[in-house]
Amino acid sequence: MKALYLAGSIVFTTLILVLAFENINAQCSQINFLFYDVRFSPTFIILLVSVIGIVTGALYHAFLGKIFENSDGEEEEDF
Repeated sequence: MKALYLAGSIVFTTLILVLAFENINAQCSQINFLFYDVRFSPTFIILLVSVIGIVTGALYHAFLGKIFENSDGEEEEDF
């Protein structure tokens, strides 16, 4: 599961960076998504990027939770 969370986090972070740097000079009505013009309202585009950010944060949280979780079963075996 750690590999899935890490891979998903990297993919979504890269997607956010591509969206951000590709659209630095774009107007809100002509935003590019992977070199294609997107003709949606700015509100929908902001909502879409926000949802991608939420999914990315959830994947990072799950990945870090798996890394730092203490396995209680291993600690009880020592006693």
